[in-house]
Amino acid sequence: MQKRKLKNNAMPRYNLKTITLRRAYTTDEIAHLFGVNRRTCGRWVREGLKVVEENKSPLLVLGADLIDFIKKKRGKADTPLKENEFYCFKCREAVRAKIGSEQIIKTGKRTGKDNHEQLRKTGKCENCGTEINKFTGV
Repeated sequence: MQKRKLKNNAMPRYNLKTITLRRAYTTDEIAHLFGVNRRTCGRWVREGLKVVEENKSPLLVLGADLIDFIKKKRGKADTPLKENEFYCFKCREAVRAKIGSEQIIKTGKRTGKDNHEQLRKTGKCENCGTEINKFTGV
């Protein structure tokens, strides 16, 4: 299995739904759960991941603390896009479309409580030129 490189030491998108809030996990269990090395979990503890009791073996981490730590590490990844921004899957960040490449296409579907017409904005990424899309309602 080939690992993908992440930009700027970004936190991978771990599946937080597999973590039980009130359960205590050892660093070995966390490593197995996320598919990372045990040393990565040790580094997380040094970076601020709360353990139940320090200087005890094995180190135990509550599920709720693990979820909070990972969400903090993700940081700005969950910020919503602005009106004129798209998400480029190649650049892995919010970008604007190249000037003149933006188009608005009617999808023929209706969405929302008010039954708005759905539109798809398309364009080319200003950084890499990849096609970018965004669905909106009028």
